Amino acid sequence: MAKVRPTPFPERNGKVPFNASGVAQVGSRRFVFVDNKDPTALFEMTFDPGVVAVERIHRRPLAGVGRGQLRDPEGLTRVDVHGEVFLVVASSLCVADGNRICDGLVRVRYAPGGALPAEPMDGFRDWLLAHEPALAAAGRREPDAGGLNVEGLAWDRNALLFGLRGPAEPGCVTLVRVPADVGGARWTTASLGHPELIRVRLPEPGVTRGIRDVSGAAGTGDFLLLLGRSTSHGDAPFRLGTWNRAGDRAALLDVTFHRTAKPEGVTTFSIGGEQRILIVDDAGGYAVL
Repeated sequence: MAKVRPTPFPERNGKVPFNASGVAQVGSRRFVFVDNKDPTALFEMTFDPGVVAVERIHRRPLAGVGRGQLRDPEGLTRVDVHGEVFLVVASSLCVADGNRICDGLVRVRYAPGGALPAEPMDGFRDWLLAHEPALAAAGRREPDAGGLNVEGLAWDRNALLFGLRGPAEPGCVTLVRVPADVGGARWTTASLGHPELIRVRLPEPGVTRGIRDVSGAAGTGDFLLLLGRSTSHGDAPFRLGTWNRAGDRAALLDVTFHRTAKPEGVTTFSIGGEQRILIVDDAGGYAVL
C-alpha cells in the first residue's frame, strides 16, 4: 500500500503557507488551486516538464468578487463550454464562529495571464437550503456540531457535484448534484436546476468520513473521492476512493497518507499517455501519484 507524504510548495502565500484546497488543470503543466484562507485570488502553479516538481506559483486575483461574496473557498472545478474554459469556485457554505455565514459560488473565465474575470452568484447558499430541505437543519449548525460543510466540487456532464464533508454518518458520504448552465449569459440562481442528494456507501461501515474533494474523468462517470475525518476532532485517516455514478458504492484505493498530511484537493491528468493523480495539501504541499 502506497503512503503519500506531500512535498512542500516552493513558495508561500505571503508570510504563511498555502492552505490549498480544490485544484484543477488549466494547461499541460499548469494547475490552479484555491487557498481557503484567501478568497481574493486563485493560485496557478507550473510544473517542470515531467510534471514532478512545482517550479513556481502565480497569484491570479479574482476581478469582480467583492468583500463577503466568497468566504472560505474550498471547492474548484473546470468546465469547458464551446472552447471557453470556466473555473467554478465553491465556498464551504458553513456557519463559522457562531454567526458568520460562508457563502459563494463564483464563475471564473480562465485566461492564461493577469487578473481573472469572476462573477459571484448572489444568494446561492439560501437557494440551496430552500431547494434541498434535507440540508436546512444542518445549514444552521457549525461543522463540528454536525453542520453543513462543503469541501468538494466536480463537473458531472451538465451539473455541479458538491461533496459534503458534513453532515456525515458512518459508512456513507453524501454528494449534491445541481444542474447548472455554466456558460450561460447570466450567472444567477435561475441558471440552476433542482438539486439531488446522492448517498454513496463506503467499504468500512463503522467509520465516519466526509468528502474532502471529488474529481471526475470527463464523460466516464468515474470519480475520485478524497476522504477524511468529517469534523476537526475526528480520527478517521485520509483515504482515496473511487465511485461510478451508475452505482451507490465506493471502493478504497491502496493509498494512505503520512500522519502529517492534510490532503484537501485532488485531480487527475495525463502525461505521456499515463494517468496521474495530483493532490494538494492544506498544510502547504502537493504530491503527484
